[in-house]
Amino acid sequence: MNIEDYSEKMLAEIWDGYDWKRAEEKIFKLQKELTEATISNKRKTMARISNKITNSFEARFLAVRQVSEKLNSAPGIDGERWVKSSDKTRAVINLDPLKYKAKPFRRFVITEKEKERRINVPTLYDRAMQLLFILALDPISEASADRKSFAFRKGRSTFDVHSLIMHVLEEDDSPDWVLICDIKSFYDSISHKWILDNIPINKRVLKEMLEAGVAFNGEIFPTNEGISLGNNISTILGNMTLDGLQKMLYDLQGKEIEDYRAGYLIRFADDILITARTKKQASIFLEEVKKFLKKRGLILSKNKTHIINVKEGFDFLSRHYYKKDGIAHSSPSENAIATFEKSLREYILNDNMKISQKKLIDSLNAKLNGFATYHRITEAREVFMHLDNVVLALLLQLMRKLYPQTALKKLTERYWYKNVNGIPVYSLPTNRNVKIILLSEIPLVRHNKLDLKKNVYLEPEYFEKRREKLEMEKLSGKYKSLWLKQNGLCYNCGLPIGVDQPRTIIYKNSSLNYHYTTNLAYVHLSCSEDDMFFYDKEETDSKRVDIKRIIEEVCTPNSYRRTKTEKTYQKLFDYFANCNKATFQLTFKDIEEIIDKKLCKTAYTNKSFWYNRNKFDLAHCWNSNGYKMKKLLLDEQKVIFSKNEDYKSKIEIPSILLSTKVPKSAKYEIESFFKYIIEKYKLK
Repeated sequence: MNIEDYSEKMLAEIWDGYDWKRAEEKIFKLQKELTEATISNKRKTMARISNKITNSFEARFLAVRQVSEKLNSAPGIDGERWVKSSDKTRAVINLDPLKYKAKPFRRFVITEKEKERRINVPTLYDRAMQLLFILALDPISEASADRKSFAFRKGRSTFDVHSLIMHVLEEDDSPDWVLICDIKSFYDSISHKWILDNIPINKRVLKEMLEAGVAFNGEIFPTNEGISLGNNISTILGNMTLDGLQKMLYDLQGKEIEDYRAGYLIRFADDILITARTKKQASIFLEEVKKFLKKRGLILSKNKTHIINVKEGFDFLSRHYYKKDGIAHSSPSENAIATFEKSLREYILNDNMKISQKKLIDSLNAKLNGFATYHRITEAREVFMHLDNVVLALLLQLMRKLYPQTALKKLTERYWYKNVNGIPVYSLPTNRNVKIILLSEIPLVRHNKLDLKKNVYLEPEYFEKRREKLEMEKLSGKYKSLWLKQNGLCYNCGLPIGVDQPRTIIYKNSSLNYHYTTNLAYVHLSCSEDDMFFYDKEETDSKRVDIKRIIEEVCTPNSYRRTKTEKTYQKLFDYFANCNKATFQLTFKDIEEIIDKKLCKTAYTNKSFWYNRNKFDLAHCWNSNGYKMKKLLLDEQKVIFSKNEDYKSKIEIPSILLSTKVPKSAKYEIESFFKYIIEKYKLK
């Protein structure tokens, strides 16, 4: 394309009429081929496809679109912005790797609460060039990355880090020690030489990106080491710099890896967790990590690098983990709680004395939602209840500051009301629906473990289905409105779904499409497992059809089937009858070996198979012998069992608590008391 041959109008028409879907499909197809070539280590094919991507106009259009979509981003040293469609098409034509010459970053220095932050901003042209090469580099990075690396990668997050840590700690033969590593000034210190020698993209272009320099106060300062976080490509370069650390640790065991939990590495950017069997082994790993980093120009932070026993507990990514009596636990870290409390205090008492009440509520809710979203995958209920009290106290202080002459009782009556559970809620006096959210009412969720073998370019369907499933479980996206519409009540039984109770989605009408939100409903997991209900459009609750009960009634006269089922599971029944373990796990394969028979396909795909309560079904084997399923992990094909305390208990529970609907606040008080008794008398 020769830019002089096109008028402003023609350039604008090219951009406005561009076929984005076709471009995305073409580039993704090339990225998939590049991923396959990387896995097969076909170097020439990798180079050919990479060049094809970076030289294609489709990739250029996609790179410019991504840059220009961020309308509020600061311009670089040239002050250029791409606002008009003609500007964007002109940028596409000029985005030529062969002629690329990087401009220096524009540096901003921002002082926030006595701390100085330096922000380096590249020009739009430089950002687009980085994104162009990311389209070719990301598939290579994904194919060659350490499997347990999670930062800045598609389909991965800190939630996956958490689920993997819990998975490792929950295993029967889990390691007792962890090595927590933090790299000092990670991005600022990476060796340019190592990057240029090892990152498989155009070396000249990469050198331009690394050595662009920084413009500040009218001077140009060189960038001879490190990579700026202002660069789009920096996060991928950072990940690739640390990839290979897992292999290095496993290579210490020799040609064959005998213990995958010794040197098991979990990484989020430069935050590294390594498991070890002994403290001595952890010390060996520490020295090897230092050697690995030295080659890349990096060193560890002495203050943030520790060797810790899991029983003592450790912090990682603002969450606290520990193991007690063989059970793994997690919660928001004390530092995370203290930091959040401080931010709440500064925000409510110092920053918002003159803003409107509605803006205060909206802004504060955003902060609370952010904290809850990050920590709701942990055992955070008590922390959430505590923070609700903190917010209540701070808002009360704010109101007394704003209205020092008003009586306290009058203030509370005006700005607070009590919800159905008797909890004070701060709101607009004129509209009680505009209110501060209660963290204690936000449902806790379990984040399911990611299949680490999946590649986002080879199995995109897996990541899309997983995203949809996580949105459902976490009540986010389109499912948030569904939860609010039901007011947190189970569609089947009508009772509240507790914040930490397992839940699932059912179809209200089996003939409609699953993706119609109006056809979906939240229910207790136990409600979905006990009965199967189908509804017609005009049916009410009184017309439910209990499919399971009908099947049982029809099958009861057939004594042959029942006898055959009983014989099938007799050995499993005997296994639990002779078992004395408090907590243990069985894989599906273990169960198949015990019963000397393959489990049916339903066992591998449907949770309800494991919860049936017929006299001679699978669950009868453990229920009748004082055991219950603590966790059922279909993806990992294993079940964790524990002693059923109700089966052994001699305690008399007042019948009123079992026959009457207990208020939610009382329910939590009772549960907290039981938890206190168990901890105090070491009943676990």
